[in-house]
Amino acid sequence: MDESLFNLAEHTNRSIFLTGKAGTGKTTFLNEFVKKTKKKHIVVAPTGIAAINAGGVTIHSMFGLPLRTFIPTTDRIDSNLGNNISDLMQHFKYRKDKLKLLREIEIIIIDEVSMLRADVLDMMDFSLRFVRRNQQKFGGVQMLFIGDLYQLPPVVRDEHFLGKYYKSPFFFESYALKEMPLITIELTTVYRQTDEKFLDILNDIRDGAVGDIDFETLNERYVPDFEPTDEPYVYLTSHNRMADEINQKKLTELKGKPFIYRADIIGNFNENQYPNEEELQLKVGAQVMFIRNDASGEKRYFNGKLAEVMGLDEKEITVLIDGDNEVFKIKKETWEQKRYGLDADKNITEDVLGSFQQYPIRLAWAVTIHKSQGLTFDRLIIDAGKSFASGQVYVALSRCRTLEGIVLKSKITPNVIFADRRVSKFQDETNANEKVEEILQAEKYDYSIKKVISSLDCLWFKHSLEKWFQTTKTSKALDKNKATFLYQSIKPKIENFGNVYQKFEKIMVQKTHKFINGDEEWSEIETKAKGAVNFFFTKVNIEVFQPLLDFYSDNKGTKGLKEYNEDFRVVLDDLEDYLNDLKKVYLLQAPLFNTENNITISTKVAKIPSHILTFQLFEEGKTIPEIAKERGLVTETIFGHLAKFAEQGLLDLSRIFDKDKIKTFEKEFRNNSYETLNDWKKALPNDFEFNEIRLLLNHFTHKKSK
Repeated sequence: MDESLFNLAEHTNRSIFLTGKAGTGKTTFLNEFVKKTKKKHIVVAPTGIAAINAGGVTIHSMFGLPLRTFIPTTDRIDSNLGNNISDLMQHFKYRKDKLKLLREIEIIIIDEVSMLRADVLDMMDFSLRFVRRNQQKFGGVQMLFIGDLYQLPPVVRDEHFLGKYYKSPFFFESYALKEMPLITIELTTVYRQTDEKFLDILNDIRDGAVGDIDFETLNERYVPDFEPTDEPYVYLTSHNRMADEINQKKLTELKGKPFIYRADIIGNFNENQYPNEEELQLKVGAQVMFIRNDASGEKRYFNGKLAEVMGLDEKEITVLIDGDNEVFKIKKETWEQKRYGLDADKNITEDVLGSFQQYPIRLAWAVTIHKSQGLTFDRLIIDAGKSFASGQVYVALSRCRTLEGIVLKSKITPNVIFADRRVSKFQDETNANEKVEEILQAEKYDYSIKKVISSLDCLWFKHSLEKWFQTTKTSKALDKNKATFLYQSIKPKIENFGNVYQKFEKIMVQKTHKFINGDEEWSEIETKAKGAVNFFFTKVNIEVFQPLLDFYSDNKGTKGLKEYNEDFRVVLDDLEDYLNDLKKVYLLQAPLFNTENNITISTKVAKIPSHILTFQLFEEGKTIPEIAKERGLVTETIFGHLAKFAEQGLLDLSRIFDKDKIKTFEKEFRNNSYETLNDWKKALPNDFEFNEIRLLLNHFTHKKSK
């Protein structure tokens, strides 16, 4: 595994397109990265089979995207042809667990990106920005694209319609990528072929350099009447129908009893994503190929390795693997249909929805170009003159280890060589092979600091508070005055947090630049970051989370408030996640959270209501500041708790206020009646706080009613 490439993906937020010719190890890097990374990641692919092979899920299932073409406009369009932006947004009503998952992801890996359409990538961008409440491209998620654009292109139903908005269907034409500093890293060591002459021919075909291709040497492999005799060959076709016809014809020609092996399908597994035949029909003498690498570690076979069936019965298949002398008993293998989820610690999990168990072989006298992608063969028969689409000649020829292993049924001529200059132009402009180390050193510090800044981002608090307050106005069973009072007391604190956060962000950006220029010590940045993390944790918990949680607990279970409480719970859950995430923040390798502040943050409501716990402490003789300190709450919240008991006349006011203050309020209460707390505040001396007024008002209102 390329260590510098891994570090670039792991220690920066730079989005990367990892490419390379056939056989350069792209899939190997993907598998190794997934094993080694500490980033929360998912693997997705444009098609079902590609997703199963990559150990991930399809893009459409992950993001709930519509199948129709997406057009990035707010203009009305024919809904039979596609979706516009407003049509798309209706698809983002995700379940709570999906929302949480999408907000946790740090890097998304997209395999087989050559088949990814630009509009699908733009739909992903809209989804992530919406869900993550972050207007950076892809909601700030790092993207790792893996594939070879010189291989199979995206499938487009209506190219004319898509072409009105996109220059080409390739993923790099998406609007999301136009504003991102995407870099291309190309793996250059070819492990599949070692013959320099053959590699030169492949490279020239790949580049569409018709004038440089050695057609003479290539067409020496032209043998139109060739029929394999001693050694196994695979016929590479352009269409499924052609491959199926050849395989069935060859199977029928074999003597002997046919055996059918049915796949064991457990749970949910989409039929269009079956990795092999549900009913695999074989005869002794059949030519088959393995469709998986040997998982046992013995490496007896690999994806694309040919074999001949030597023995069959109801429970066993034995084959002679090409190049071996001993027969081999095949075992069934399992493919899994997955869904990503989150565990209790917010780690991304892979939940198995279903499994497909079948022998890892299929008939292999013929195989389509499409199904051959990623496979390696020793001997191939290729008919490149029959409807080969752009890129298919290169894919076909590059499946084989050697030029000598190829037999051409039709000559390869310049008119079947296609080159898409848009691909080469994009890759040339974004290539960063020589800059990997430079980018890593320049960006890893900035990336680490931005992760801290992002974790502290509290600007969304204001929107959530406003949204909650709007729901209080339409909830008939709710005490509107108490809700308004809570809203008015929290709103200025949230606005202050927003101001503090924005100042902190500016300071940290300045300090980062100074550090990179050698004018600041890293320890100073670390100290500042620690201070910020612990300030926000303590203050947000005491001044926002706990008062809202108390209000929620007071109304939990109240008749007529079920829908309101469910909406309110979403706000509390988001705040709980925010605070608990602050406990896990690191700056490079240094933890920033002070473990002495490690208060448990949970939306679980205590069995004993919060206001009763406060009253019990008050009855024990403790003062309001003492209760606030012991309970980790602000004094305003304690006043709110005690105001409930003032409604019942249970408080000794002399323990809270001096005699003069009580007399001043009582006199005003007897002589006047005001509609709102604001009116009371204006009428009373300046030293009366809102919390005190509510408590006194409750007390004297109760006294008057007696």
